[in-house]
Amino acid sequence: MGYMAVTIVLELVLGLFASIIVMWFSRKREFTADKGAAYLTSSEKMVGALRRLQAHHEPSHLPDQVAAFGIRPKEGGMAKFFRSHPPLEERIAALQNLKK
Repeated sequence: MGYMAVTIVLELVLGLFASIIVMWFSRKREFTADKGAAYLTSSEKMVGALRRLQAHHEPSHLPDQVAAFGIRPKEGGMAKFFRSHPPLEERIAALQNLKK
């Protein structure tokens, strides 16, 4: 009984840890892809594209009765470790730093 309990707990903990690592690599690849796209076009064009994407994904102002159906990721805490893409603000800032 104890072996099974320890195994289940370890699988949960190590599974969460593995997910955090995979998501970190995914976020890193996004920055690399942005840098490559900026190399092929220009930083200004990539920033413009990300700003346009950002405008489409800004939170809409839903009425209180419908707000529960709006799907938005949590902004702070541990949720940032489980995101596959970095926030658009960070991606734009990284591209703007390429110019300097």
